Amino acid sequence: MKISSTRVIAPLCLVAMFVAGFLSRSFLDLSARASTTAASVQGPGSRKCSLKTLKGAYGIKFEGQRLGTGPLVSISRIVFDGEGTFTTTEIGRFNGNPLQRTFTGPYTINDDCTGFLDFSSDLSNPPHEAHGNFVIVDEGREFFVVDNEEFWAASGIGKKI
Repeated sequence: MKISSTRVIAPLCLVAMFVAGFLSRSFLDLSARASTTAASVQGPGSRKCSLKTLKGAYGIKFEGQRLGTGPLVSISRIVFDGEGTFTTTEIGRFNGNPLQRTFTGPYTINDDCTGFLDFSSDLSNPPHEAHGNFVIVDEGREFFVVDNEEFWAASGIGKKI
C-alpha cells in the first residue's frame, strides 16, 4: 500500500498546530496569572493613607447612646486640615434635648487607613475627653467612625462634601 506524502504531512501539520495552540494557551494563561498576581499586590487594600488622605469637609450622620443616659443623634460638618487637626460643627439631640456645638481636636491616620481622633466633649459635666476610631474607605471620599469611650455605643459615617 502506497501512502502519499500529502496524507502524512496534512495530519502532522494539524497535530503540530494543535500542540502549538495548546502551548500558546498555556503560556498566555501563565502571563495572565502573573499580571493578575502583580495587580493584586498593588490592588485594593495596598493603598497607603496619610493625614492628607482626609483633607477638606465631610458630612457625618452619627447615632448611638450613652448607656444609662439616653440616645444621641446628630449631623455634623467636619473639616480635616490635612495636617492633623479637625473642626466639627454638630447639630442634634442628646437624650431628647437639643444639641448644638463646635469642637476641635487632633487626629492621626495610619498607613493602613485606620485612624484615631479625640476632643473635649461637653455632653457631661464636667467636660471629658472623647475618643473615636475610624477607617477610611473609597479612597478618602468616606470614613466610618465609632465612639470608643466607656459607656458609649455610637457610630457614624462621614462622606466628602
